[in-house]
Amino acid sequence: MIIIIFLGLILLILSLTILMLFRIILSLFWRKHFFNANDSLNYSPKVLVIVPCRGKDHEMERNFESLQNQDYKNFHIVAVVDSDKDEALEVINTMGIESLITDHYSTASSGKVRAITTAIRNKTGYEIIVFADSDTIVPEHWLKELIFPLHRKKIGAVSTYPRFVPMGGFWSKVKEIWGYMGINMMEFRPTRFVWGGSVAFRSELMDEASMKYFSTAVSDDAALSKICREKGVQIAYAPAASPKIVVKDDKKSFLDWAERQMAVSIIFDKRALAGGVFIYIGVIVYMIMMVYLSVLVNPLFVIGFTPYVLNLINSGMRDPKNSLWLVPIGILLPFIYLYNIIEGAKANEINWRGTSYKIK
Repeated sequence: MIIIIFLGLILLILSLTILMLFRIILSLFWRKHFFNANDSLNYSPKVLVIVPCRGKDHEMERNFESLQNQDYKNFHIVAVVDSDKDEALEVINTMGIESLITDHYSTASSGKVRAITTAIRNKTGYEIIVFADSDTIVPEHWLKELIFPLHRKKIGAVSTYPRFVPMGGFWSKVKEIWGYMGINMMEFRPTRFVWGGSVAFRSELMDEASMKYFSTAVSDDAALSKICREKGVQIAYAPAASPKIVVKDDKKSFLDWAERQMAVSIIFDKRALAGGVFIYIGVIVYMIMMVYLSVLVNPLFVIGFTPYVLNLINSGMRDPKNSLWLVPIGILLPFIYLYNIIEGAKANEINWRGTSYKIK
């Protein structure tokens, strides 16, 4: 019996090690294929970039400049605000960007969805629609990378995931490393999703039925992901389009943000709750078991930490400057993820930029 348990542990350690090695190889693959757009294809559809705004974001002028200074030319930016009193309008007007006032009213939808719905209904004649967040800094090839995969009809939407740049204390660094989970999910097709801060899709995707559903949604991300899934089209990943978001989170702002992310994920797919609880309880139990075996049974069981070390290496390759934070934060993250999932599952409403939205 003891031999069987021992062989089972070795097999588990070996399986997890192989999985993490595959994870590193996949990460390296995406780095090698960082810039994917092909100019020789001559794909240059007319693009509408929609930027929902509420209040003045940190370095908002710089964020809009990055949207304007694209190496793709056939596009138009429209910013949408809730009222003509919004302080974001000062920046929008100074930058020479067209603005709209939200005219879609729905008690079920979020402010961001109402803003996007307003722009789609008022600005017609565009082949491609793109969503962008007002608090992101995008690279100059952002738009080209986002729209390029759409020349293939089987692709319904193209999205990416941001890199959080920590400018604050401990919790801003936690947010950066927490965000690696989103990048990891994007790199696997079965777990890929739409991130509404940078997504492109053909306007024909938003037909009348889809528009009716989208316009009453709380989350633009989850709604668009569901539309793609129901239409049987793929979501493509554009790593080269990844924007940067400067974060200065404290404990409360981080936990509020993480809870909101988990709550929306669970609404979109109930399997996220069961899967998340199973995975992170499993990770916690595994780490405790390896500590126990290494300290009290046999030091050779330290080999069980190999998958954890490989995961740290993979994360460290994403941002070598903050790699020293990976060990303490990496130990805490499974507990933080599990806490976020439980709190997200219990949430009856989410808060976004000062407004609460019912989600159950």
